[in-house]
Amino acid sequence: AKLNQLHREMASFQEVHVHHESEYVTIHRVHPETRQGVLLIAHCAFGGASEQAPFENPRLYGTAVTPELAYRLRPAAENTGKSEDGILHGLPAELEELDAPGIIQAADERGTYTELRLPRGFGPGSVLAVRTRLTDFRPDLDWKIRTCADEAASNLDLGALNVALFRCDAEERDTTGDGAYTVPGVGALAYCGLQGWHAHLQHIIPQNDLGHPLCGHLRQGCWALDYVSARLRKHTEYPQLVALADWFDERWALVKRVPNFLVPRYFALTMHTAYQALVRRALRLMPGAIVGRSRFTNQLALTSVQLVGHVRSAGLWPQNTGCSMSAGLPHFSTHHMRCWGRDVFIALEGLLLATGRFAEARDHILSFGSTLKHGLIPNLLDSGRLPRYNARDATWFWLQAVQSYCKMSDEGLDFLDVQVERRFPDGETFVEWNSDDAYSKSSSIGELVQEIMQRHAQGIEFREWNAGVNLDSQMRDEGFNIKVQVDFERTGFVSGGSRWNCGTWMDKMGSSDKAGIRGVPATPRDGADIEIVGLQKSTLRWLAELNRDNGFPYSGVTAADGARITYVQWDQLVQDSFEKHFWVPEDAADDAEYNVNPGLVSRRGIYRDTFGSSTEWADYQFRPNIAVAMAVAPELFDMDHAISCLHTMGTVLVAPLGMRTLDPRDMRYRPNYDNSNDSSDPLVAHGINYHQGPEWLWPIGYYLRARLTFLHKLVLANSPEASTKALRTVYHELHANMVNLKHHISTSSFAGLPELTNQNGSYCRDSCETQAWSGGCLLMALHEMSKLEATVHDALAQSAD
Repeated sequence: AKLNQLHREMASFQEVHVHHESEYVTIHRVHPETRQGVLLIAHCAFGGASEQAPFENPRLYGTAVTPELAYRLRPAAENTGKSEDGILHGLPAELEELDAPGIIQAADERGTYTELRLPRGFGPGSVLAVRTRLTDFRPDLDWKIRTCADEAASNLDLGALNVALFRCDAEERDTTGDGAYTVPGVGALAYCGLQGWHAHLQHIIPQNDLGHPLCGHLRQGCWALDYVSARLRKHTEYPQLVALADWFDERWALVKRVPNFLVPRYFALTMHTAYQALVRRALRLMPGAIVGRSRFTNQLALTSVQLVGHVRSAGLWPQNTGCSMSAGLPHFSTHHMRCWGRDVFIALEGLLLATGRFAEARDHILSFGSTLKHGLIPNLLDSGRLPRYNARDATWFWLQAVQSYCKMSDEGLDFLDVQVERRFPDGETFVEWNSDDAYSKSSSIGELVQEIMQRHAQGIEFREWNAGVNLDSQMRDEGFNIKVQVDFERTGFVSGGSRWNCGTWMDKMGSSDKAGIRGVPATPRDGADIEIVGLQKSTLRWLAELNRDNGFPYSGVTAADGARITYVQWDQLVQDSFEKHFWVPEDAADDAEYNVNPGLVSRRGIYRDTFGSSTEWADYQFRPNIAVAMAVAPELFDMDHAISCLHTMGTVLVAPLGMRTLDPRDMRYRPNYDNSNDSSDPLVAHGINYHQGPEWLWPIGYYLRARLTFLHKLVLANSPEASTKALRTVYHELHANMVNLKHHISTSSFAGLPELTNQNGSYCRDSCETQAWSGGCLLMALHEMSKLEATVHDALAQSAD
């Protein structure tokens, strides 16, 4: 009867806490609002159960306890457990009432508590129940925790939100000297901010996983609570974080008064409430049209907050403490390895422009533009102190970013008139960043653009400043010699590099003496690279149009031989040369129409990766770089050829998350990257195969944009109804490609998309867990998709009329 009465009363006691220890099971059912509960302890009568089984007396902090019942069920001595008539009659037994459990009031450093001691004779088959009531509990605690979070976050800018939500261990140590929190049984959290905790709480909360090591840690003490608010106060560069720290401390003071078994619940509630408020604030501060369109686009937009923040060792200017973009976390988080020219400007369109963060995009363009030297944008910025100029592609991605900024921002073409102080006033000679010469001359953005085009037209040739082991311990001496030129007689393509350096994003330098590859690039890609040619064509088209419309005062460049070449002429030369020098016909009978060496062709119906490489067979490798050129300069491509090639890319190169960096048919294809490989194999030692098969994510964004562009072009010739139907099919296919990406970003502890994966999407331990260009390129693809969706809707409306 007593048990039945308790069952009726506990119908609304929806919180259940279960603990198993030795031969005992403890169940605590609690009302979610009043916090009144019933605690039951049972000594199970399984075979071999002991009268003296060990049991740790439970301590209920801040809790009053009232005995309810204590009984033991003793089987009758003559019971054999057998049924003579084949009918179950139950076990003959006697119910024995036990003394009430011992209730001891005491206190320790964690506060007052009630210790429950088992009564004498509490052997197998025993059960007791006590009523529990919190002695110092606010019935409105849930409500209190949920209040004012939005107000606490209301003054936070995106830089402060980067601190509150994210910050990997290295970033935190760089700024405050402290690191990420370590949870016993879990390890160090991915982030110091709330996302680090949320990565675990998002699984604990829906599954009510109170056995998770984090919950156990919270029951043992309040160290995690103190860490959350204390670290916010240490970020003095953002004084507005004090209000958020105060909000936490006010709630922690209340949470610390509840019994330890309830701390996980209220910690989770507090953290979830704050996390949601911070995310809402972050999304409101990013006005881009793509933000808010779906959960996925919001997750990608938050990687912009995650990867753009303030670290003391890596700003955009030598003495500037503003925010800078990390190429990826955790590996590229601080010092000179944080800010990469190509990474920043590949990611910038999606992470900053599509999200409406124009001020931050502008800052990055200006900062890198200020360091222009030899006609090149640096590969590594190093806050402008000691930038390194060993990339041929960073400059062209910077130019593409300038073009996109002018088209997408309200500032428009006025941006070309903005003055930038030059780190190297004459654009050639190295001077120390803190010398009187540094930043003593200014150029406009438009003048920097023209300087880049003119320097490339005349030819670039120099030896890296400070060349030698102090600059790059792996590179051979010849690799420090940089050369870039334009072939105006035949193609108009920008080309450069040598077999001893790697000037594009596929930049892995050999470092193994055992394998004999130290100083030997895996993928030099010297010659004319297809993605650089595409970016070059995009810039030429834009400048020709601007000059025609009086938006750019320069009509062209002067070549090394003194010949004057207009942007219109240069643009047309590249246009006329591209298909002839990059297309590999499907039918060998057509080879004579193109610049093809049939003996080196391993796959047909594709575009070559490079033209004019010192190692000719490398020109014919099938890689995902084609997609970049297709997305930024689709006019270069024959439509039928492009669609055929895209189909082959989809079947051969597209992987579960990213794109294979090399055709699996290629003899050098090695899809699993292991930077610690110490073998003598020259194709994998020290991770030399970084770009020889592992599946990188950023090209998938350009691939999706290319598919969208060319399939859209294909259907435009049809009727509005047919076009609309075809485009809907394309959208469904593109979204299907993103299923794995959506799952990954939702389950990753870093809440981002990785740098790369190994074969067929398998985990790569040497990859950055979240990479700027991986999220940025996909976000830009979704941005382009949303614009075309608007076109579809307009077509539908017009056909309906």
